[in-house]
Amino acid sequence: MNDGLAAGEENEVVYQVRGRAAWITINRPHRRNAMSRNTVRLLTEAFVEAGEDPDVWAVVITGAGDKAFCAGGDMKEMDDIARAGRQVHTPMTGLHRALLEVMIETYKPVVAAINGHAIAGGCEIVLASDVRIAVEGATIGLTEARRGMGANFGSVVLPRLIPRALAMDLLYTARTIPVEEARDLGLINRVVPRETFADEVQAYLDQILANSPVSLRRYKEMATKSWGLPVSTALRLNVGPNPYTSEDRAEGVRAFLEKRAPEWKNR
Repeated sequence: MNDGLAAGEENEVVYQVRGRAAWITINRPHRRNAMSRNTVRLLTEAFVEAGEDPDVWAVVITGAGDKAFCAGGDMKEMDDIARAGRQVHTPMTGLHRALLEVMIETYKPVVAAINGHAIAGGCEIVLASDVRIAVEGATIGLTEARRGMGANFGSVVLPRLIPRALAMDLLYTARTIPVEEARDLGLINRVVPRETFADEVQAYLDQILANSPVSLRRYKEMATKSWGLPVSTALRLNVGPNPYTSEDRAEGVRAFLEKRAPEWKNR
């Protein structure tokens, strides 16, 4: 996928490379960007491509339109599957185990540009991102308990991101909360007005992309693979590219001394 649309009959996912960033857009505004099985497959493929492309230094995940970032799984499709006597997928089995794991194992900064409500699976996509910028008036929540589902990823990750009692409250009640409240809990980094949302996301992305991509990949891989390990073990992991022996480190020091912007080589 180069600049343009991802494969798929309905173009349910749009993949664009803008400068050094890959923008992945869930493109089902008529369904509040709910994810069909095809959407999940296309999103997974998009993140794999972004992760493997050396010219992509950061990734943005967002939704089309101004109503919803992602309303979770496509309930109509789930009902159609059940009515046909077939089994709805179980997380961590088959192809459906991939998306959220691929996101957290994409060793580049992943920014969620939350353009609207992020519910259920949409909330889990937010949780799998590294940095979260939300538009004012949006809500977020894991509502799976209302539908007899499990929030498999959210039930594991949410208690690791915020105090356990607060996480369990959100899981047990299945309530949605304003993104302003989620920011106060530490789940959202920034909440911005809609009229400046696109500009602020881009400005933040530009701030990231001004830094060495070698360092960015090192940070992501170290932070991901050390999660839950004792500090003494984590400090000795040494995973990801080695910035200390990189050309980018030499260039960064030289650029500082010469009082100019560095020219990163990503190696």
